[in-house]
Amino acid sequence: MEQYTDDERVEDLKKWWKENGASILIGIALGVIAIFGWRYWISHRDAQAEIASGAYDAFVAAVEKPDAGPARQLGQTLIADFPKSPYAALTALRLAKLALAGGDSTTASQQLEWVIDNARSDELRDIARLRLARVKLAAGQTAEAEKLLESMATASLNVEREELKGDLYLAGNQLDKARTAYATALAASGGNRLLQLKLDDLVVTTPDTVVPAPPAPPPQPDPVKPPSAPATPVPAASVEPAMTPAPPTTQPVIEAAPASVEPATTSATPTTQPATESALATPAEPAAPPTEPASAPVPPAPTEPAPTSMPVPPAATSGQ
Repeated sequence: MEQYTDDERVEDLKKWWKENGASILIGIALGVIAIFGWRYWISHRDAQAEIASGAYDAFVAAVEKPDAGPARQLGQTLIADFPKSPYAALTALRLAKLALAGGDSTTASQQLEWVIDNARSDELRDIARLRLARVKLAAGQTAEAEKLLESMATASLNVEREELKGDLYLAGNQLDKARTAYATALAASGGNRLLQLKLDDLVVTTPDTVVPAPPAPPPQPDPVKPPSAPATPVPAASVEPAMTPAPPTTQPVIEAAPASVEPATTSATPTTQPATESALATPAEPAAPPTEPASAPVPPAPTEPAPTSMPVPPAATSGQ
């Protein structure tokens, strides 16, 4: 076996490098560029996502205000600047809700269709399909709404999809399909009361499902009231007549007769004149008659005559 010398090995290495060295250098350079490019792309994407997040926060704050004009303007700007961002799809869903609140179903349909065509998330696209199907149902376009529901594949939206299917079938007077859809939605929801009510309204009435009403209870006899004791009359209080006080006794005025003066030679004969008068007082008026003859009236008190005063003798005059 022939052995290579050192010089021959060096010559072979130089020959291989001449043939492949350029490719190796280019590969190394491309690898370095790719690494730095990837890092730049990641940083740029993060920066754009941060900017989009700030714009979406401003849009949500504007939506909460009564005036929806600034919110619509901010939303349209966000969708135009960041169409591939998840925030753009969320913004379009909120704009569709604002349009429906304002009664503009056409604009709402356009926003929902934009989400279906441009959103990267399958769940967001199915949410847009579900809401667009409701708009179509409200507009009476049941066939288009049913197509939108059939294209949904998100398992977390099965309850809403089956319930809306039941509404579509009920609107088309397909009661059997509506009953099946409501039952499926009820089973997936785990016992939603609203779905149970919708399903109960569609139950077919059969002799087995009709529950007879219980018989009416017998009338209760009226309770016997015990006889009441007769009321005892209360006697009227007797009114006694007022007592009239007796008038005071009038005493007559006693006047003394003037003394007569005669001459000394003549003896004075005492003259006695009655100086008293028996004055009888006027009897008192009788009292007012009593209101009730419960007691006899009190007679007025008699007035006694004043006693007669004794005569006063005239004064004797002595002779000079």
